[in-house]
Amino acid sequence: MTWLEVIDSAVKIGLGALIAGVSALVLAKAQHRNTLAKDRAEREFQLLKEIAEKVERFTHAALKYWALSADWHRALRKDPEAKKSAQLRAAQDELFDRFNDVTTAEATLLLLGQEDAQAQLRTYGDYVVSFRKTVSNSAEPLSDEAINDYRTYFLRARSSLFKQLHSIYQGLGP
Repeated sequence: MTWLEVIDSAVKIGLGALIAGVSALVLAKAQHRNTLAKDRAEREFQLLKEIAEKVERFTHAALKYWALSADWHRALRKDPEAKKSAQLRAAQDELFDRFNDVTTAEATLLLLGQEDAQAQLRTYGDYVVSFRKTVSNSAEPLSDEAINDYRTYFLRARSSLFKQLHSIYQGLGP
């Protein structure tokens, strides 16, 4: 065996090792990038799930308050001296507490860069506030039609927001 053959074999082995090493490095980087993208998508999915749960709790509290307010306004039309029930006051307190969920969900949407969804949730919350202010006035009881219009809007706003959350969800993933 000559020095030329030894050098030739060493170059072939070294070149093969270099190619294998570079290939392993490229594959490891690609795998790491895919893992990071998968983890990011999973975290965003969990955040969207938490947002959806908070919106659902808020909607439940809003509809409960709506139903008890509707009963109170029906009673006011018959008897202008009708008082708020303890249930209605408790529902109002619960609704107030659930606004914390809305604020947290809005912050999370902004963190995810979903400004349109955050604005939609803000509008929904503002409309519920408007309803609460309107029904608090016992001097002018609301008609059944006006009360039902609020409920219809609540459900439409919820549906629209969930469609947007679904769209965001569909865009997740590597």
